Amino acid sequence: MSFFKYLKDLFWTIICFLMVTLIINLILITSTNLNKSLNDILYMNMLLFSISFTFLIVGYVKWRNIYKDFRSALYNKEKIDGFVPSGEKLEQKLIRKVVDLKNKEKLKETEQLKENLDELNDYITKWVHEIKIPLSVCELIADKIEQEDMYNISEQLRQELERTNFLVNQVLYTSRSSSYSEDFIVEEVNIDSLVKGAIKTNTNLFISKRIELEIGDLDFEVLTDRKWASYILEQIINNACKYVSIGGNINIFAKEDDESVILSIRDNGMGIAKKDINRIFDRGFTGANGRKTSKSTGMGLYICKKIASKINIGIKVNSQVSQYTEFIIIFYKLSDYFNVTKM
Repeated sequence: MSFFKYLKDLFWTIICFLMVTLIINLILITSTNLNKSLNDILYMNMLLFSISFTFLIVGYVKWRNIYKDFRSALYNKEKIDGFVPSGEKLEQKLIRKVVDLKNKEKLKETEQLKENLDELNDYITKWVHEIKIPLSVCELIADKIEQEDMYNISEQLRQELERTNFLVNQVLYTSRSSSYSEDFIVEEVNIDSLVKGAIKTNTNLFISKRIELEIGDLDFEVLTDRKWASYILEQIINNACKYVSIGGNINIFAKEDDESVILSIRDNGMGIAKKDINRIFDRGFTGANGRKTSKSTGMGLYICKKIASKINIGIKVNSQVSQYTEFIIIFYKLSDYFNVTKM
């Protein structure tokens, strides 16, 4: 914080002072007897420069004292909140405004990071308890493998391994959901291929529960991220299989309108209670159905909704207890999809 830097900041003020002094001198010289008034003019100039220089020095000292601690904390990378200038000059107000804004941004980032960590920790805790179930079943099957029919044991083992694989994939997608943009590719995807891929992932559930599957017209092209959209469909179809009764029915069909392609996944399972339907996408919420099956972490639909909102896919649900549950997935067309690139 040198005196030269201070003078540089006052460059135009000094120029203005010199110009005014020069004009006053010219007026006095041209309007008076120079021989008589020269000493008075010189005395006036000395007085003006002395007073101006005194004010310049005092201003520099005050300026340095105001910003010295703030500058030192800034360059030493210390916490600057206690050294922010408290004056009413424009630059001092701007400094306080900038520091306050940056603090709010940092607080928001910290809160978002904490929320993400809490979310992941909450899910991991539930996932660990959930993964113990298929692993324990596999251990029991291994103990009985010499006593039971080999085919039945093979089918049971395959189901539990599929469930384990599903849970492992779920936790991987959960860990990536906060930074999805690092692995996000928009491409034209056929809904039929997405649905069949999700059905294949849940094949053993369809077989073990003898679920009747009805597939309507799905030959529609949409713009989306294949991997994230597949994850959403896998979760919703897995839920449908989980909550439908043995020998139940799942119906999947799609239709197109001017603004979107709408995919419906409808089952005739236990349905969702009216008091729960607005909360099924909340983090950790299992509801009455989750307590009945004791196989729900309450995170699958929450992650689906979170990812869907980020990649511009809409999700709605209609249901009636003991009759049906219908998930409606909305793939918006190109004009609406550009919003994703701005997120």
